[in-house]
Amino acid sequence: MELKFTIDTDDMYEQDTDFEHLLSDSLRREIIKNANGELASEKFREFSKLTSDTIVAETKLRMMNFLSEEIVLTERYGEKSFVGSIEDLLKLRFDDILLRPVDSSGNTLQGCTSSGKTWVEWEIERHLKDSLKRIVADASKEIERKVAQATKETLIDFKDKAIKDQVDSTFASILQKHEQK
Repeated sequence: MELKFTIDTDDMYEQDTDFEHLLSDSLRREIIKNANGELASEKFREFSKLTSDTIVAETKLRMMNFLSEEIVLTERYGEKSFVGSIEDLLKLRFDDILLRPVDSSGNTLQGCTSSGKTWVEWEIERHLKDSLKRIVADASKEIERKVAQATKETLIDFKDKAIKDQVDSTFASILQKHEQK
């Protein structure tokens, strides 16, 4: 702990106290001020951590108790359609959704015709097709851009060379006419 404090020595003459008393009084006030701030924040941190740990542990315990609770689902006339824990029911429902057979549009099959794909397989295939389309489109745009740039550069070089050849031949013919005179 670092202490920084001041002593007002004018109080020695006004209150008729000695320097030791002023020093100890200032030191005591500074220690109390710093200790309250630091101890309070440290105790609050400890309290918040304990509270947080307790709440998390209690929530986990309640969730585990809830998920392991045995339930019975019945059909229309009281026939049991499911007996087990809530966790088992959740797993069953997720499996029913994720592993249900679907047609080529991702719709649940209603009849006995099947493409042999589950919803998960159909969704993965759909994402792969979308990614493939996007990659092919990006690649074709890049190829078009590079071909257009290369064609433009070639045309400019060809034009510059043709102009240079034309200027050179014109200049040579002017020189020949000038030499003949």
